[in-house]
Amino acid sequence: MATGSVQTVVVCVPSTVAQAPCPAGMAISTIQGYVIDPSQAASIDAQNAPFDYSVAAGVWGFVFTFVVGIYLVSKSAGTILNAIRNL
Repeated sequence: MATGSVQTVVVCVPSTVAQAPCPAGMAISTIQGYVIDPSQAASIDAQNAPFDYSVAAGVWGFVFTFVVGIYLVSKSAGTILNAIRNL
């Protein structure tokens, strides 16, 4: 799904000659630009949201606890299996 399209865009660029719609010292110029479709703007804004450190810390803590828990379960299972083997 395309989030926009390439279109010709009118911009004001620095110049010695001033043109009507641009501020003083600027002139009209055209460039090719990728223009985002208004229906896709919300998804683009969501991707550019500031990084939330509290959520990242919560996820990291959960994953770390999960990995340590799996390690401890595996370690105790290994100990039990070694005890059974030595019988």
